[in-house]
Amino acid sequence: MANAQSRERTIKEILSIEQDDLDQDTGIALTSLITTAVHDEEPKHDLPSILGAIKESKCASQLEPLTVIPIVIGSAKDGVDDILDLMTKECSAKEVVMAVEEAVETLERRLRTEDEGEDEEQSHRASTAAQVTRLIKAYTNTLPQLPRWKKSPKDAIETRLAELNAVTTQLSGNTTAQESGSIVLAASHLVLALSSGADQGAKEPLSCLIESTVAAFPNHFYAGLARHAFQSHFRRLVVPTSGPSTSKDSEDVLAIAWSALRSLGITTSSYERRPSLAAFVLLAHNAAYTFSTPTLTDFFPLILSSIQANVALDEVLSVLINTLAPLRSATTPVELDTDLIVPLAHLLPHLASNHSDPDIRHYTFRILSLVLGLAPPPVRLGILKDLLGDEDMPPQMRIAAIGLLKEAVLEGLSDQGQNIFASRHLLATFGPLVLRPAPFGSFGTVTLDAFLDSPEPLRLVECLGFYYVLLQRDQNNRTGVRDTDALRNVQKELVAPLKTRISSWAPGTLAISRPELGDHENALQFGILEMWVTRVDDAIVDMQ
Repeated sequence: MANAQSRERTIKEILSIEQDDLDQDTGIALTSLITTAVHDEEPKHDLPSILGAIKESKCASQLEPLTVIPIVIGSAKDGVDDILDLMTKECSAKEVVMAVEEAVETLERRLRTEDEGEDEEQSHRASTAAQVTRLIKAYTNTLPQLPRWKKSPKDAIETRLAELNAVTTQLSGNTTAQESGSIVLAASHLVLALSSGADQGAKEPLSCLIESTVAAFPNHFYAGLARHAFQSHFRRLVVPTSGPSTSKDSEDVLAIAWSALRSLGITTSSYERRPSLAAFVLLAHNAAYTFSTPTLTDFFPLILSSIQANVALDEVLSVLINTLAPLRSATTPVELDTDLIVPLAHLLPHLASNHSDPDIRHYTFRILSLVLGLAPPPVRLGILKDLLGDEDMPPQMRIAAIGLLKEAVLEGLSDQGQNIFASRHLLATFGPLVLRPAPFGSFGTVTLDAFLDSPEPLRLVECLGFYYVLLQRDQNNRTGVRDTDALRNVQKELVAPLKTRISSWAPGTLAISRPELGDHENALQFGILEMWVTRVDDAIVDMQ
């Protein structure tokens, strides 16, 4: 009793509280002070000052977790985390765990009924993600202290971790990258704290906790994996930049997650055998791991669904680059299974054309090039024909596909054996798609404004460039490109119509028609096109 009265006097002295203003029971008095500090806009004693007084008077054990934790858990005010940390270390572990259980259940109910938005709009209210992080940290300090943990580890944690999994799953899509990283980090530290005393039965719910938190936030691990993979395998295409490098926070988060998993005896081979989104993300972030072709095949349905849903794209693109690029550069030619090639060839063009991030578009296009390079030539030809001939394909992809066709033809010409891209089948298939202006048959009536507003100028430059390279490189006329009839046909259907229209669209006419673009832009655009028309025209004349 004397000690309690001494603590009471100390608290009063430190906080300058009048005798009658503090309850005789220290626990009740502290609860009252904390409640006022949390709910009042300008409390006389804020949480940091109350915390300091508690520490100085050594009365932390008088705090009442079952009452205080529900009061502070949702507050965003300074000092909440320190008070929670103090309670988990100085108060009854059993009472703290009971309070955390109740708080988790409350959050889960609120998320399920979707009324958390109203709660978080209140002033000084912590986000649900921040509350979850606090609760996981509280478990980290208290669960190992429970007698039940030492007797039956699985029984001590299974239900509690399942409730945490339910909350984090419902949080998916409603957190910032920093918040989700904090949750994964807290879950990893919880697993590390419990792993040493865990029996085999407890290891499953512990690993499930990490996997569920990783799977809940697959788009929040900004480690620049695709960028690193691209820079590693396409050094000649890397453009040096002076911009800030990607933060390593997410890498550190998943490194700690892997430490926690390894403490449970889990290795990369454990995830190879059971594909899931969490397994894929974790394997992708393991710098020491490389996907083999069989493993890629096992994860392939997940990869396709991730591309379609725009989920974990950084991980997906990095895995595809790191797996396919070495196959493409192998000394012995390698062909990928068509069951992998065809679905990717249908999905990647749209991602490469429509994604808002230019880097993602670039990486995806290079992956498409890798996929086509690993396809059997007849399959590759069919895919390219679809890319160039499908009117529903985004225009920018139809233009870029001409470059992919050029890659295939150059490879075919360098192949001493039989290759469909170095045969007369090439012009029969792609001539109508590439070696004529669009719209064919009515190009002579297209107005200048319509021409400038369309992707046709860029497409024609690519078409002329492709034809010129083919004409120069096919020295043995394996494709028939140097045949007299073929030369005459290109001159008639491509070069002559372009020369006619360019001459009718004089520079002066351009400036008058599109004054907002200015003479320079018009002249530059048409200058490039005219240069290629002249170059191809001269090459055809030389051949004849």
